[in-house]
Amino acid sequence: MNFKSYSFTHPGHLRTLNEDSFYLNDEKNLWIVCDGMGGHEEGNFASRLITDIFENFTLEGTFENKIEMINKQIKIIHNLLINKVEKIGGNIIIGSTLMLLHIEDEKGVCIHAGDTRCYCLQNNTLRTITKDHAIQINDFYGSRRYLTSALSAPGNLFIETTRFTVCKNDVFLICTDGLYDYISNKVIKEAMSQDNIQEALFKLKLSVLATSAEDNITTVTIENK
Repeated sequence: MNFKSYSFTHPGHLRTLNEDSFYLNDEKNLWIVCDGMGGHEEGNFASRLITDIFENFTLEGTFENKIEMINKQIKIIHNLLINKVEKIGGNIIIGSTLMLLHIEDEKGVCIHAGDTRCYCLQNNTLRTITKDHAIQINDFYGSRRYLTSALSAPGNLFIETTRFTVCKNDVFLICTDGLYDYISNKVIKEAMSQDNIQEALFKLKLSVLATSAEDNITTVTIENK
């Protein structure tokens, strides 16, 4: 299978800094979206460190070998970010979510930590391949999402590996919560049902920017050419 991908990123209507980062490589069938956290430049540094490292990452061996290599590399990046935090000291956070999608023939895998999502439109049915590593909490700041896992975030890191079968006409979408928090699954499905993924991406962009869009937004659409 040969895949084609397109991407869109935007800081949103409220924030001036975009802490999201993404990496696309249709030749390697490797796609990554990260949502940095920490404010100022810290989240931007964390998310870009991940994508920069994977840009120079070589995938070799069997499908399972590649999964093992990716997981090891993610743990190395996690430790690099932890070491940076420890050197700076204080209560600083330099972390990021991660959603990595890799496809080889009819085998697909999502490796993720956090609440960045991967959707698949298959036979006109939209499903979320991954589960958010997050819970909804109510505190002094109101109702908000609390991440239960992310790279260099407080608590224990949980990297989830989800394997699945890929069919010929599947369409994939990777996105940060800046997209799905502001538009419904119905809107996402309608966009992904377009004749081509470039048009799908354009419709998603229009839909989310028509909302309050208070968070950074990054979206990647992927289809078999």
